[in-house]
Parts: sequence; C-alpha cells; structure tokens
Amino acid sequence: MFKKRGYNIKNFRFSLLIVVCLLSSVGLVVLRALTVNQNQTMFKKQVLGVAAGIFILLVVSFFDYHWIGKLCIPLYFFNIFLMLFCRYVDRSMSPRIYGKSVDQARRWIHIGSPQGGLDIMPSEITKIVIIVCLARLFVFLEGKINKFTSLMLIAMISLVPVLLVFMQPDLSTSIVIMATMLIMLFIAGLSLKIVIPVLAVTIPGIIGFLWYIQQDFGSKLLKPWQRDRILSLLHPADYPDLMYQQNNAAAAIKSGKIFGKMITAPGEKRLTDYVPVVESDFIFSAVGEELGFIGTMVIVILFLSFLFIALHIALEAKDKLGKYIAAGIAVMITIQAFVNIGVVLSLLPNTGIPLPFMSNGLSSLLTNFLVVGILLNIGMQNKDVNPVDDDVIVFSKYHKQEM
Repeated sequence: MFKKRGYNIKNFRFSLLIVVCLLSSVGLVVLRALTVNQNQTMFKKQVLGVAAGIFILLVVSFFDYHWIGKLCIPLYFFNIFLMLFCRYVDRSMSPRIYGKSVDQARRWIHIGSPQGGLDIMPSEITKIVIIVCLARLFVFLEGKINKFTSLMLIAMISLVPVLLVFMQPDLSTSIVIMATMLIMLFIAGLSLKIVIPVLAVTIPGIIGFLWYIQQDFGSKLLKPWQRDRILSLLHPADYPDLMYQQNNAAAAIKSGKIFGKMITAPGEKRLTDYVPVVESDFIFSAVGEELGFIGTMVIVILFLSFLFIALHIALEAKDKLGKYIAAGIAVMITIQAFVNIGVVLSLLPNTGIPLPFMSNGLSSLLTNFLVVGILLNIGMQNKDVNPVDDDVIVFSKYHKQEM
C-alpha cells in the first residue's frame, strides 16, 4: 500500500514524534502542578487534546501532502470566510455559532451553548493555510519569484488574511505569519538584490518607529495598550503595572534555581500563582519554577531539535512543494516558541502567544499536531520517486501554447 503511494515507512521520523511527545508531556506535567489544588477540568481537556492531537498527527502523516496543496484555493477562501464570520457574526445574529469577544479581542468562533461548547481560533487555521498557499504559489512561480508582478501577487495573497488577523486585534499572530512568509520567500529564491535594500530601509524604519511611539504624538499607529506594552519593555520602571506579569514570571523562573521546586521544594508556595495566564502564554515561567534551569534548557534544546529535524525534512523533500511546506512549518513553530520564551524572559514585549505543544488551548495544540503530521508525510515520501510538480506542468503547457 505504501509503495503505491510513493511512501517509504523507513523514513518515518520517529525522532520528530518523540520531540513533540516530550514537549507535550512536559506541558502536561507542569499544567498538572499548576492545577493540583484546583478544578481538574483544564488539565483533563489538555490530556484529551494531546491524545486527539497524536491521533490526528498519525492520520495526517499518511495523507499525501500533494492533495493538501491542490486544495489550497478552497482552503484559502474557507479561512477568509471563518475570519469574517468571527469578526461580524455575534450572538444576537446566531445564538449557537458566533464570534466571541474576550477583553476587547474578537478571535474565537464559539460553537454550542454560551455556558459550554467549543471555541475555535480561525487564526490558527490561517497559519497552515498561508504556508500551503505560499508553497503552491512558489512552485508555480519557479524562476519568476523576483519579478515585480510575482511579488505583488504574493503580497496580495498574504496580506488579506494577515490584515483580518491584525484587526481582531492579534498583533502577535500577524507578526508570526508575516515573518514565516518572508523567510519562506527567501528560501524560495528571493534575490539578495531585493533583500539588502529592504533591510536597509526596514532597520532604520524600526528604529524610527521605536522613536515615534515614545513621543507624545506617537499613538496613531497602534492601539494604546499595544503602544504601552512596547514602552513598558523600553522603560520598565515607568510601567510597573504592565510589567507585573513579566516581572513575576522572571521571579518564578529564578526561584526554581537549578533543579526546580518540583524536586527541591514540593510543598513551597509557588510564585507562578501571581502570573496571570500562566497555564497558556506564560507556561515557560512554570517550567522554570517547577523544573529549574535544567528543565528550561531541555525545552530550548527540544525546540532546536524540532527545527533541525524539520529543516532536514525540507532539504530531503522529493519536490519543491514539500520543501516549501516543511520549511514554512519549521519556521512557524520555531518563531512561536522563541517569541513566547522571549516574552517570558522580558526580551520582547508581552504579545500573548502560546508555547507550541505545551500551552493550554486546544485550537493551538491540535493545529500544531496537524502540521507535524504534514511534516512526517513529507519526510516519509519515497525519495527515489521524482515527480514533477503539477503546477510546473500546467505552467509549461501554458507557456508552450503562447509560443
């Protein structure tokens, strides 16, 4: 069966599966410690989420990624529909399925009764859809990636969903998507003649932006709370309330010392009790307190291992479509991980982004397992089979007809 599909089961990357399972297991251990004296509903949901995620991963790993590539257009428009539904359909219009707001952010589609039900984040789906659509587009534009019309097409396809994510507002996710897009574009062959001038403009632009938002008139580009988060990182002493979460997170990590309180002081009061949303965006601080410096280093090493294995899969992919999808997934997960860790360590402004495979939240968790399944499928394809991408065939036929 696998031979017919062009798969080689010997190429199944058990190392990647082990890395993901270890990250998820550490997340569960830490979440259990955080909720030991509380209602266990959150922990039980996360356990079920990890189990469902592994099942999804294994199923998707045997689903040919070329079919996912062929579905990129309907997936793109379906995702746009979900984003618009989330933004404009409220509970008064549709009492069972509606866009849900939390703290002025409208990022969820709620399905079911207001008291229970399920929350889905369309922006998590956006991450996958953008990677697949860009990979398919890069294959189609092979050799023409540096043309002005090609770059405009790439920008148009990327910016529509990114703008909808930004308007939720969800600045952190929109930054992750844009960063993933730019790195994928570079991998696809963006010329240094374009990259260098863009960097020459972007770097001074960032410096100018940071100067601008510190002025009295610098509140036009960002929401007040977004501006204050950046300013709090630049001038922490002036924003003690905004730095409360990050300062307490840093104190919690420091209190874990080398081996962590789970081993050295199991009954001691936890400083993570004073870190809001520690089970999600700030779970890395709980890793530091419970498992110590060694635990945090293990997590960093596991994410670096994930990046290494995923990039290795991209390099050995049998075609450009697999290469671009695998590289995009590698970049997306790694950026999320190190932005999250950077926020907890006060190296970056507080952006509110989950730590992949570890943070509480089913939308992010299941999405991450799904993309790992796609990665495994790319790695499992038989390297001796060298098909030409469908898009290249179509483009070649069209070009010959014009000739």
